[in-house]
Amino acid sequence: MAFGTLYTHNPTPRGFAIQAIAKTNGLDLDIVYAEKENKENYEKLLEYNPLGQVPVFVGADGFVLTEAIAIALFVTTQNKETPLLGTSRLDHLQVLKWLSFANSELLPNLGGVILPLMHRPQVIRHNADDCLREFHNDCRVLEKHLSTDNKKYLVAEQLTLADLFTVGTLVYAVKVFHPVLKVEYPRLMEWFTRVYEEPMFKEVVGELELFDVPFPELPEHEK
Repeated sequence: MAFGTLYTHNPTPRGFAIQAIAKTNGLDLDIVYAEKENKENYEKLLEYNPLGQVPVFVGADGFVLTEAIAIALFVTTQNKETPLLGTSRLDHLQVLKWLSFANSELLPNLGGVILPLMHRPQVIRHNADDCLREFHNDCRVLEKHLSTDNKKYLVAEQLTLADLFTVGTLVYAVKVFHPVLKVEYPRLMEWFTRVYEEPMFKEVVGELELFDVPFPELPEHEK
């Protein structure tokens, strides 16, 4: 019997880490793609989340949970001995910090830049130029953090949910912006590759396909 059902899109960066951790924890998730074009699934999604946002988790016992961070933590903590939340209370708080950063800062800025390139609808508060500028600011935050004390991971010295979730939000950014990311943010890319190549993550997301497409760049005076 499945542990539950995950309503999501194909693909959705907010769902990558959730699926990877569920698989690692031996939790069988039924995946339902609930884009608006799939009317039956979308109407079912609206029963659980009237906002129509994904991901949404529906447990086999009827328990419903919305919001990506809450679902990621719920799935992670099904393993009471999980190392993915760090080894101390302070580690746990740092994991939450990076989850929030990836979900509320990094991903919306990426969406504002990448969705227009994919000819997909978007809901953003800024135009694409603003989002591009903020995306690079976010990359600088990650680059500086990872460069301090030569960090291999975002929290402590081990892989955590923070790494998996944040790399999940960056997958399409790397697919598109890889030429400039490799030059401008080498520590970020080294960390991204390390986490992406984790079997638990790669088995869900698949091989990383780098796109050879035109992409917007910052003006020289803003680099």
